[in-house]
Amino acid sequence: MGHAREVDAARRRFLRHGREAVAAGAVRPAVLASWERARGVDVGRLAPAARALPEGPRTAAAQRVADRVHARDPDLDASVLVVDRDGTVVARRDGDAALAEILDALRLAPGWSHAERVVGTTAAALALHEGVAAVVEGPEHLHPALGVLAGAAAPVDPGDLAVVVVRHAEDGAARDLPLARALAREIADEDAAARRGRILAVHDALAAAAAEGASWVVATDGDDLVLGAGARRLPPADQQVLADLALAGLALESPDDPYHVDLPSGGCAEVAVREIRHEGRLVGCVVGGWPAVDEHSRREAEARRRQGSHVAPTSRRDFAADVRGAGAAERAHAEARVRANRDLLTPSLRARQELAANLGQRRHQVLVGEAGVGKRTLAVEQFARLHRDGTVSVVGADASDDGVRAAEPLERLAHRPPARPHLVVLRGLQGVTPLTARRLDEQLGLLLARSSTVVVVACLDTTSVDASRPYGLLLRHFHETVRVPALRHRADELADIALSVLRAIGGGRSLRLSHQVIRVLEGYAWPGNINELEDVLRYVVARKPVGVIQAPDLPALCFTSRPRLTMLETAQADAIIQALYEARGNRYQAAAMLGIARSSLYRKIDAFGISYIA
Repeated sequence: MGHAREVDAARRRFLRHGREAVAAGAVRPAVLASWERARGVDVGRLAPAARALPEGPRTAAAQRVADRVHARDPDLDASVLVVDRDGTVVARRDGDAALAEILDALRLAPGWSHAERVVGTTAAALALHEGVAAVVEGPEHLHPALGVLAGAAAPVDPGDLAVVVVRHAEDGAARDLPLARALAREIADEDAAARRGRILAVHDALAAAAAEGASWVVATDGDDLVLGAGARRLPPADQQVLADLALAGLALESPDDPYHVDLPSGGCAEVAVREIRHEGRLVGCVVGGWPAVDEHSRREAEARRRQGSHVAPTSRRDFAADVRGAGAAERAHAEARVRANRDLLTPSLRARQELAANLGQRRHQVLVGEAGVGKRTLAVEQFARLHRDGTVSVVGADASDDGVRAAEPLERLAHRPPARPHLVVLRGLQGVTPLTARRLDEQLGLLLARSSTVVVVACLDTTSVDASRPYGLLLRHFHETVRVPALRHRADELADIALSVLRAIGGGRSLRLSHQVIRVLEGYAWPGNINELEDVLRYVVARKPVGVIQAPDLPALCFTSRPRLTMLETAQADAIIQALYEARGNRYQAAAMLGIARSSLYRKIDAFGISYIA
């Protein structure tokens, strides 16, 4: 490097007239190229950007190495920094109080980004761009405020971090290049050793689960998935179910005892979910599974299950079987009904698991679903379950005042970031105007940059995401999209909701659920949201006397004679109605769907008085 005054003069000429004004050899080519890349930086004031501190095992390894530097060399009067690819200072350890004050004044501290595009040329930016160790002395910094510093930086393989040894410009930094390279190698070795330990812990847990007798074993560390020999022989859909359980186990609390899981291939499995810990930290999760029943019982139970959950058994029902103790056949049928109900719950449970996993990892997400299906309620419920001490803010994207009212809560949170976990729920994004979307985009970017404790969930009352709409501008802030199923897929809560609605529409009278209302809750007439459910139940209560057993009405089907039917006849009529409804009145197709002869179907239709209204 030339004399400091010559470099300073060259820098001033570069800022006034560009690269052509710098004489050949006055500035090192790598430094001159960095000046050119950072040409648009405001050199009138130093404005580093606030960023959330990155987390992860690699960052933890870098911080452990930085902690040991001054303990090994107490006479080191330089500051050691670890910087990531975006220029954000991950860690800083000081050996001189005066130098620490200078760095604080320049905001060269954890949580602040000194990227090349923000503050210009730095040793870390040069090392990460070139991929080799680099030195930047005082006047070689493009920004004059950084001219009081000298830094030696070395990239950490594979090049997403850099170690920087910083001194005052008068002391120079060229002598610190060996130290920077040594610290970079130490961080890489520390991270590799920790990674090997985590991988070995996952594989040990996999082997232990297999040794305990599990037929199928799946383990994950959050990034990679390891399948045991038995799991590799399963169909891909079954493998996906076990993999989802393993990934969800990292964010959700799993029962200690084994529990039943229905596999897409039709089998029923017993699974046990266990955490994997290494050096006191949660590093993964292992799932061990095995068949819950023998093959013969499974085939018999599944044959009954495939008849449909709303079709009653063809044999006489024994209502006292539970009291006396059911036999093997009754137990198999009961287990098939339980699995059928769980099949109906699968979309809702999958959405709930995805939402909980994303909230546990503090990943911002968009909830998509029909209006009134409980997206906001679901997000608040899962967040409160994960973070007992967390707080929640619900922001309505009101477009009437051009987004000023909606942006105010985000602006307050960005000005004073919360110390505890905080959930922000954005409602009504599907109706925002372009101006509202721009204001929300500005405040969201500022909030997410300044706070690592805030997680944002946006609610779209649509069935699909359309990036061409104004809210598409906000989608870049979100990591995941979770589809919340319609209310018809949430049988876990539908019964309680229906009972409360029935009490509300019953005028305070004691109202028993009729056979038709039970059919609404069990089968084919489930609505999509609360309003539709109220309409369906109002129709049922208005048209059907309470306690009278009749076959239910559908919009396109009716009973011509409305006879009183037995329980078995009612179940058969339900099956015929469903088949006719799906076949749109085609009796030949309906008979084929039911697996009976057309003549038998015609006799039953005439006996039950069923007709189809085109």
